[in-house]
Amino acid sequence: MTDPTIPRRRFLQGAAVAATAALQAQDTKLHLGIIGVGKRGTAHLTRIVERPDVIVSAVCDIDPSARDAGQSAARADRPRSHADYRELLRQDDVEAVLIATPCHLHAEMVVAALRAGKHVYCEKPLAITADQVRTVLEAARSSPRVFQVGQQLRNSPHIQEIARQIHEEGLIGTPLVVKAQRHSTPSRPEDRSESGSGRQRRFPGWYNDVRLSGDLIVENAVHNLDVCNWLAGSRPSRAFGHGRRYLPEPMPAGTVMMDGFSVEYVYENDAHLDYSQLYLQPRAMRKLPNGQWFVVYGDKGAIEIDYVAWTFFDLYGDSEPEEHRADDGVDLTQLAHDDFLRAIREGSPPAAGVDIAATAALTGIMGRESIYQRRMVTWQEMGVPI
Repeated sequence: MTDPTIPRRRFLQGAAVAATAALQAQDTKLHLGIIGVGKRGTAHLTRIVERPDVIVSAVCDIDPSARDAGQSAARADRPRSHADYRELLRQDDVEAVLIATPCHLHAEMVVAALRAGKHVYCEKPLAITADQVRTVLEAARSSPRVFQVGQQLRNSPHIQEIARQIHEEGLIGTPLVVKAQRHSTPSRPEDRSESGSGRQRRFPGWYNDVRLSGDLIVENAVHNLDVCNWLAGSRPSRAFGHGRRYLPEPMPAGTVMMDGFSVEYVYENDAHLDYSQLYLQPRAMRKLPNGQWFVVYGDKGAIEIDYVAWTFFDLYGDSEPEEHRADDGVDLTQLAHDDFLRAIREGSPPAAGVDIAATAALTGIMGRESIYQRRMVTWQEMGVPI
């Protein structure tokens, strides 16, 4: 006679084994290699070395002083040092890589890392040309490893709640129009340098070279454009814009990094976005606020958003506006690292996966090409299926 308790006993034993394996997986430290330990890579590294669940097994940079500084920062883990990222990828104990190199190198390095069997966290943008985006998409979709892009606003509880209010709660009704800006005051002429535009003089030389950075709209505005796509609940079908280097003297777009541009996007769901980014904002101007903000208009009202608060305005004033403050002290880089580790251990997708990364990069590339070519550019012209 068959004992009916045996299947249940085996089930419980199997569940216990699975639970133990899950706990052990969470206790296992991830061996990470960092490719690029300049300004942004160092910002990542200083947080990672404080994590108890990560071992920095390797650092890589073409600059010997950067490599030495990276090794020193992670000295407790005794990482190996490499000048060539391919050598790091051949290091067997490296399970995942974090890429924080100049933008034109992202696609090449991501593809190589995925093909080497590594999990990949790559700084934004995913790529600076449509062909590069396509190549990364193909590699990521054929790899079982986790890919995450450093579009950290996807990990912001503040922006996540706003997106939930719009798309799940229907707070503003149907999103119809998004207006957004990223404005700041330029540096004074005596402080300005051609190694960067306006305040961008703090950045390395490659940043101002549009062939290496992808220009301001791709390297920098990709964060803001990604949020606009998220709030609109769609992706652009076409774009038209204008921009140039305005200061210290006008230079046409495509020569050096722009310090101002505006782009109009029309979305597939027929919403549209009006986005501008200018380093021309006088400090004393008040009617048009400085800084970064978004407004999403719907058929029930609008949400006014910045990175510290959001406020809903009823279309006809039937309710009083109420401000909702973001939590203080949120470290988005830390949250992005948490998400990457969780995705690896749980096998679940990160908040900023490859499709989001590709859509954001292509949004910037479309806008850039419309500025450079002085015409409307369509999503179909990108030739990248997402």
